[in-house]
Amino acid sequence: MQRVLRDTKVRDVMTRGVVTVKFYEPIKEVLSALVENDVSAVVVVDDRNEAMGVISTVDVLKELKSRGEREVREMEAEELMTPFTVTISPESSLLEAAELMIEKRIHRLVVLHPGEIAGGVPVGILSATDLLRVLHKNL
Repeated sequence: MQRVLRDTKVRDVMTRGVVTVKFYEPIKEVLSALVENDVSAVVVVDDRNEAMGVISTVDVLKELKSRGEREVREMEAEELMTPFTVTISPESSLLEAAELMIEKRIHRLVVLHPGEIAGGVPVGILSATDLLRVLHKNL
């Protein structure tokens, strides 16, 4: 199994067409993006479309629980997002991706345009479920 993960590139498995929201978008727009695109997370970008962070459905639920509906309703995406600390290149292997997910205890990586560092333009999302699909297919 490790051979499959080592030999498969992130670009071959990632979901393309990242759903993004601008950092100044109200939470209502973030929720619309999540629901209308049937995704569990959106990437928050600046005006140059460079990635700033991620908002997941769990992030929204946590904020609702801790702050309440009225306060969350007044927030903007930047206030709710988890800032980037971990991204990956499309040229990285799935093994590298799996190791990052395990080490950082996360279940999705934002894939940035080749050659970009954190804050680059997002080109895809790689989830732990994507990795499991590859493993399942090759069992």
